[in-house]
Amino acid sequence: MHAAIHFVVYWLLAFWSLGLAFFLLNIYFGMIGKDLALRSLKSEAAIAVVASLVEAVGIWLILTYAPGALRAMIAPALIVAFIYRLTHIEGEWDRVDVVLLVFFQVILVFLGLSIYSAHLQAAMYILLFFGTFLAIVGFFARSLGD
Repeated sequence: MHAAIHFVVYWLLAFWSLGLAFFLLNIYFGMIGKDLALRSLKSEAAIAVVASLVEAVGIWLILTYAPGALRAMIAPALIVAFIYRLTHIEGEWDRVDVVLLVFFQVILVFLGLSIYSAHLQAAMYILLFFGTFLAIVGFFARSLGD
């Protein structure tokens, strides 16, 4: 497949996973009684387009020029976290919000890759780990909020 097509696919997948991460994080925050302070839809969409573009460039560069260096995939995730921390610096978000957003996106990507490659047992373990983690974080968030 042509390199440009790979890049566009990575960008679409990054944007899709980021949008789904926002959606699920908003639902999760509603369940634990916390508010995810978002800007206007237009502003958040612009930030997501730029963040997913940067993420796609990083993933494309790593997979194209250093396919064995999968540990380097943490760099695009850290850059996305930095972008969201920088764009929400006014105090609307704290570090936990940014970390949870990136964590949701990483889990969604791992889950999608596991299902796509037919590793259903790995997908079940990911869901079990993720659900347990969210239950623990939710328990502490609710107990600290009361």
